[in-house]
Order: sequence, then C-alpha cells, then structure tokens
Amino acid sequence: MLKIIRSRLAVLLLGIGSSVAAQNCPPLDPSRRLALINYVRKEYKLDKSLNLALTNERFIGTDCYRELTFEGRGWAGTWRLKLFLSPDQRYLSDQLLDTASDPEQEERRKNEILMAGLSQNKGSSKGREDASVTIVEFSDFECPYCRQLAELIDELPQVRMDEIRIVFHHLPLSMHRWARAAAEAAACAQLQSSEAFWAIHDQIFPHQDGISADNFQSKIMEFARLTNALDRSAFRSCLENQMSLGLVFRDINLASANNITATPTLFINGRRVSGVKDATELRELIRAAENQTP
Repeated sequence: MLKIIRSRLAVLLLGIGSSVAAQNCPPLDPSRRLALINYVRKEYKLDKSLNLALTNERFIGTDCYRELTFEGRGWAGTWRLKLFLSPDQRYLSDQLLDTASDPEQEERRKNEILMAGLSQNKGSSKGREDASVTIVEFSDFECPYCRQLAELIDELPQVRMDEIRIVFHHLPLSMHRWARAAAEAAACAQLQSSEAFWAIHDQIFPHQDGISADNFQSKIMEFARLTNALDRSAFRSCLENQMSLGLVFRDINLASANNITATPTLFINGRRVSGVKDATELRELIRAAENQTP
C-alpha cells in the first residue's frame, strides 16, 4: 500500500511540476514551432509530401524541458516521433536521461514496454509465446542482408529454436523495386495462417536473386503452387484486391514509431541490433538475452 501511495504521490508531484513549468517557461511561438518542424523534416529526410506537424507538447519536471511529439501523414500512414527540447529551445534529443534513476532498471522497463508493442503481431510469428528469447525482426524481402539473416536463423540447431520465438515485421524499403509487392504477397499468406506466411517467406528469400519487378507476379504464384498450406484462390484474390495493405502499413507505422529505417533491424528481448555478421554473433546475442537479469 505504501508503494502505491508513493507512486501516486510521484505522479501528482510530476503533474504539479509540469504545471509550474508551463507557467514559468516561455511558450513556443509559431515561428519557433515551424522551425522545429522544418528541422525534423530535414534531419530525418522526410518526403515533402508528408504532412508533418508538432501535435503535442508536454513539460518534463520543473526545468522547462519539453517532450514534443511530431506526426506526419503520408501514403504509408502516420509517421510519429517523440523528441525532447532543451529549456533554451535550441537542442533536440531522442533521450532525456534521469541520473536519479537506476539505468539497468530503466533499461529493463523500456525493453519490456518495447517488446510488448513489437511482439503483438502474432500472424507472422513462430515459436512458443513463453520462449525465453524473442527475436523481433523488421525485414525487406529484396534486401540481401535480410536473406542472410534468414539463413543464419535457419542454421540454428532445432534444440535452440525450441527456446526462441521469431516475430516478423514488414519494412519494404522504397529503394527496392519489388519489395513492397513481396511484402503484400507474404501478408496475404499471413492473413490465412502463420504456417502459410512462413512457407512463402521460405520461398522468397532463397530465390531472391532470380526475382525482378518484371517477373515478380509469375514467381509469387509459382511459390504459391508449391505451398500446401495456402488457399491459392484466396491468395490470388487477396493480391488482386490489395487486401493485405493494412498489415503492411501497420508494420511500416510501427517501424516509424520506433525510428527504424534500415533492414534488417532486430530486437532480441528488447535490445536493438542493427544486423548480425555471422552465426557465431547471433548465438552470442541469444545467449546474452537468456542470461539477462529478470
């Protein structure tokens, strides 16, 4: 009970502190808000067609630090980013570190929140939900490094795979000509079952070098014919009517919300990993995740 009271008191004090800050700190005038929006657009190389806005401003404590939320809407849905602004309104940062907190506990808390959000897409996952290690990947079917990662995961001994859960998220990059079509196709399989998704996944990556924007449609139907877990008629209808776009956009939005712009990007029990060189490194990362302090 004492812990609950202390927690509520902390929330109350934070609210009071934010209110005091709001009264004593200079507001963001329209010209400064516009300057911040333009800076974020340039810094993150956002397309001019993205309708970017500063949608929320929240004070942190009593020192005039602010948490700013930037949102933009485009063809891929909503792009969202949170940044912290210094009291003099000059410096932006994606982190505001509190030296009064325990860094290890704070990291574990953030990892738990992150994994809860990234792991909710179960249609493209495999492995036990209570596995000791969860690997979340953002991947592009045309990306050669993503293919390499798929091969490294396949090389893991089956006894290890029984202890690992894999969650796949689509992130087709605009530089790749057939990546989005592949994401839509795999997502069509995903709408049918997890088994169908992984069957298509395991067809596309090994044949990556033989696929082009011109032959993709014939290739994907060839893969579909080889996939027993797939209802091919429903799969074709899904492709023709772009019924899987919602799944693809959901993953793209999830990537944007977590500042993920490259593939493959991994989260192993919440720890972010930008690519894996070889099977040895992957095994070491998995072993480290298993040994994390609960």
